[in-house]
Amino acid sequence: MKNKKSILLLPILLALPVYGGPGCNIPQNDGGVYKTVDGGTNWRQTTVIEDSKNTLVKADTEQILLDPNNPEVVFLVTKNNGLYVSNQFGESWKRILPEANPVYSIEADPQRSGLFYSSILLNDRAKIVKTENGGQDWKEIYTEAGKGSYVTQVKIDPFHGNSLAAVNSEGLVTRSGNGGETWQATFPFQEEVFDFSFDPVNENFIWALTAKGVWLSQDGGTNFALVELPSNGEMGNSFYLLRKFGSSLFLATDKGFFQSMDNGKAWRKIVVLSNPADFPVADFTVIGANGDGPSSAPNGAAAGKWALAAGMTLYLTTDAGQNWKPIQFEINRNVNAIAIKPGDPNQMLVGVETASRGGLGFGY
Repeated sequence: MKNKKSILLLPILLALPVYGGPGCNIPQNDGGVYKTVDGGTNWRQTTVIEDSKNTLVKADTEQILLDPNNPEVVFLVTKNNGLYVSNQFGESWKRILPEANPVYSIEADPQRSGLFYSSILLNDRAKIVKTENGGQDWKEIYTEAGKGSYVTQVKIDPFHGNSLAAVNSEGLVTRSGNGGETWQATFPFQEEVFDFSFDPVNENFIWALTAKGVWLSQDGGTNFALVELPSNGEMGNSFYLLRKFGSSLFLATDKGFFQSMDNGKAWRKIVVLSNPADFPVADFTVIGANGDGPSSAPNGAAAGKWALAAGMTLYLTTDAGQNWKPIQFEINRNVNAIAIKPGDPNQMLVGVETASRGGLGFGY
C-alpha cells in the first residue's frame, strides 16, 4: 500500500546503471549485482568474472549468500549462469562448480568455516553437493531418483551439528543427521515450497511457506501444521516470502507485509511504500544481523533496522517500518536479493532479476 505522505517526505535516491538510462526500445545490460559502500547514496554494477571475457551484465540473480565466517566472501546464485564467489564483497566474481547448471541454492554452515552445501543440476540429474574448503572441491551427497524433480533448498540445523534438511520441487522434505551421508524422507507437502528454514531460537522448529500459507514443524520436520491466519482474508490469499529473525516472523502477501512476535498467533501489518499486489516483497533482511541471515540473526529484529526489496526499489528503515527511505534503481529489472556486510552496514549488495512486464507499466 502506498503511503503518499511518506513518499513526499523521503528523498528518492537514483541508482543509475552502468550502461545508461532505461528505455523500452534500448536493450538493457542491467543485470547482475549492484554495490554501494556509502549506505545507498551511490551504486555501481559489479559484473566482472575473473579469468573470463564474459560478464554478469545480463544475469538474473537467484540468491546472494554471505559467508558467516568471513565478511569479505559472498556467494552468488544466478538463474541460468551458474554459481559464483567473490572474495572482496562483490568487487569481482569467480565461477565455481562450472559443470553444474542450473544451481538452485547454497547454504553456509555458521559454525564451520569453509563448509557449504549447494543444490544443483548435473548431467540432467538433481543433486546436493558439499564442500569443506570454501568451494575448491565438491562431493556429491544426495541425488534425486529421476529427472522429474530437483532440490530447491538445503538448510542447516543451527542447534545440531551436521544436521540438514532439504526440500525438492515436489515438496518432499528430507533430513540427514550426519552431514549428508544418509537421508530420510520426513514430510510430503505435495506442493511447491516457496520458503523453508530452521527457526534460529526455537530448537526443532522449521518454517515453510506454500500456496496454502505458513507451516510450522515443532519436531524437526516429521510433521508440519498450517499456522492459522485470520479467516477474513485480511492477510491475503497469495504468499510470497517468509523470514524468521530472532523472535520475529515476517510474512509477505498480496495484501501487505506482516510481523509476528509470537510464532504466528498475532500479526501486525507493516505499511510499506509499494503496492503489495503489484510489487510484492521479494527479499527482506535485518541490518546488523550476524551473517545477515535468518539462521544467525540476533533477537534484535524488533530494533527496526531493516532492508526490503520490492519492484525496482530497495527500501531501508531504522524504526521498524514507520518510515522508509526508497532507493530507486533506474533499470528494467526487479530487485530480488539483498546482502549487507557484517560490521559495515554501509556496504550493501543487491541482486536483480528480469521484471515481469505484466502490470509494471512498461507500455509494450
